[in-house]
Amino acid sequence: MSRRKAEAERTRDAILDAAETQFLTQGVSRTTLAHIAAEAGVTRGAIYWHFEDKAAVFHALLERVRVPLDEIVDDAILRLGNTPTQCLRAIAQCALSAICHNLPLQRAATIVLHRCEKLEDHHPRISVITQLSEHAKTEVEQLFEQVQKNGHLRPGLSPASARRQFHGFLLGISFNWLQDPEQFVLADEYESMVDTLMRGLLVESSA
Repeated sequence: MSRRKAEAERTRDAILDAAETQFLTQGVSRTTLAHIAAEAGVTRGAIYWHFEDKAAVFHALLERVRVPLDEIVDDAILRLGNTPTQCLRAIAQCALSAICHNLPLQRAATIVLHRCEKLEDHHPRISVITQLSEHAKTEVEQLFEQVQKNGHLRPGLSPASARRQFHGFLLGISFNWLQDPEQFVLADEYESMVDTLMRGLLVESSA
């Protein structure tokens, strides 16, 4: 890579880092390109060299975040697929652990869940954080189908409903904690939270 190209990449990364800081501090809609430029120590012209507008900055910021949920699901199935209850428990624990310890994901999720206003509601990358992928939906629902066949799914719950409640519970915990991470130590509590989730979805002897 040439020196000029490397310098351009550093500038682009600095702009995205600055945008992340400003979005976290004052929200996406209230952040201007002038705020981002000042934070990054560059001119607005430098931003326009790399990005068409603020929406493009927002898109690029979310694009660089790797959301590992599909990998979490696939890894759990590979290790524990023959024991669907334990597999679902592992998926839930690993998902909450990622929110605790994967700082880029944590910052992006905070922006999406707490710093986005109406203008960004339908951005395609937001759904990557707030919704399960089609792959994850299918795999998690199939695990609940196995749980049901084993007689362990709580009566009155369908596998589809259990999958929705499973995801909604995890998203709700993430939403609540990211609102104020100082309110409690999620890393110390997520295992017991997952126990509570599983007790709600399974018959008593299986939880």
